[in-house]
Amino acid sequence: MYHCKLKINIFSTSSFLEEVLKKVPAKERFEHEFETLSSITLEKIKESNIAIIDMPSCYLPSQLREACEIENRLVYCLNKDDTEFDLEAICQYFDDLWENPENAALTAFRFERLLAFIKSQKDLWLTENYLESGINSIPDLVWYKDVRGAHLKVNDAFCQAVGKTKKEVEGRGHYYIWDLKKEEYEKGEYVCLETEEIVLKERKTCLFDEKVKSKHGLRQFKTYKSPIFGDDGEPIGTVGVAHDVTDLENMGTEMEIILRSMPFSILVVGSDGLIINANERFEDYFKIKREEIVNHSYQEWRDKTLANSTLSKNGKATEVVIYKDGKECLLEIREEPIYDIFYNLAGRLYIYRDVTTERALEEQILYNSNTDFLTGLYNRRYFYEYVNQHRNNKPVSLIYVDLDHFKGINDNFGHQTGDEVLIATAELLKICFPEAFLTRLGGDEFLIMILGKCDISQLSMRVEWLLKEIDNKYLKTEKTSLPTASIGIAQTEDPDLSIDQLMRQSDLALYQAKQGGRNRYQIYTPDLMKK
Repeated sequence: MYHCKLKINIFSTSSFLEEVLKKVPAKERFEHEFETLSSITLEKIKESNIAIIDMPSCYLPSQLREACEIENRLVYCLNKDDTEFDLEAICQYFDDLWENPENAALTAFRFERLLAFIKSQKDLWLTENYLESGINSIPDLVWYKDVRGAHLKVNDAFCQAVGKTKKEVEGRGHYYIWDLKKEEYEKGEYVCLETEEIVLKERKTCLFDEKVKSKHGLRQFKTYKSPIFGDDGEPIGTVGVAHDVTDLENMGTEMEIILRSMPFSILVVGSDGLIINANERFEDYFKIKREEIVNHSYQEWRDKTLANSTLSKNGKATEVVIYKDGKECLLEIREEPIYDIFYNLAGRLYIYRDVTTERALEEQILYNSNTDFLTGLYNRRYFYEYVNQHRNNKPVSLIYVDLDHFKGINDNFGHQTGDEVLIATAELLKICFPEAFLTRLGGDEFLIMILGKCDISQLSMRVEWLLKEIDNKYLKTEKTSLPTASIGIAQTEDPDLSIDQLMRQSDLALYQAKQGGRNRYQIYTPDLMKK
């Protein structure tokens, strides 16, 4: 991780020391550069990682110390004939004292010990750098405490949470760090006193839910705490890592509120297929308590609850016919995936809606929009829609029906009687042509459409039957002048002939039937165009 080059300056009139020291191998990740100087200068002292003084100096020990960088080492060599030296000053300002430097083995031993010390300091720096960089890169709160509860080291996130610097925090306890009142601290409601005791007693990592009263208000933490052991195996402190889950707790509360306020039955399932949550409407609709299904398999619950139901797809949703309280109900099930911030599937949300009434209303609206309100037959608008969707180059037969003298019914017997006649006619059309598409075009005009091959002779027989049924229907009534019907028939196998053209042909045939005396039918032929 690091590489260190030591500049070793030897201040001596002899090269003996350099020769001896060069034989001492450098430590791992270190290299040495030696230089022997015959005079002492403060500039050379300053550039030295290790400065070895083996000659009289004109500088005071304090001056030599001041010239050195803090991490550099000063060594004084004490010769046996050296009588003028201040031992007290040397011990105060120098890092090491080498006696009798002429002894090569002893000098090499002392130098090796000095190198080992420098390496241990460098390794300690590296370890502290690792620790400091590591804990400061963690967004959670990290701290180390002694057994008395004093904080020995904290990370940047911790300082941000308490609003204090590391210098203000380190060496202090909860009372000061969290700005607690004395009664709050003694009560221990919003501090972590009991959990520290538990960790030291259990002698293992423990997880806690802790509330802390901070400058940012009451905070909720998930806290891991572990004991730190000394050489004798006894706890000397603790290390803690706290994850602020206040926002998550609030989100959970908000989610509960949302689930409760939703007007549908909702089920939340995890990625493992187990049920996580359900709202009150789900409990009410399915007559089951949340506690009975949470942490149980969703698939097993669904198979059991919807065992005898009929499934069908309606877009993204699934519709299920179930029996509830003795009634047939239609249940819509919508499934939505839940993703985490990395877009990994975290679970699924199931929304259950009883759409029985809704579907019935939709069918009624659709029926009303497509049919004639009075007779229940299809209307003109839906006739064209149906033809566009279902003709598909098939042969088409049109039977145009018009009641004779219908205006006289309304004028002589009233509109209520007229409506009754229209309703009765529609019922006869259904009886005589049950497979056909029946339309009330408006007023007293009806249209019978048959798609596919249809023999004209068979069709004519059925039209005669219809005329007879209409005649019989109204002959039985006490009222006179009740209608007969005139009918025009047109057929085509030409897919290019439009439905409007075919309708004009059947209308022309109908006109000829009326001209021929009414209460009869006419089949369209090209000759009719000439008449």
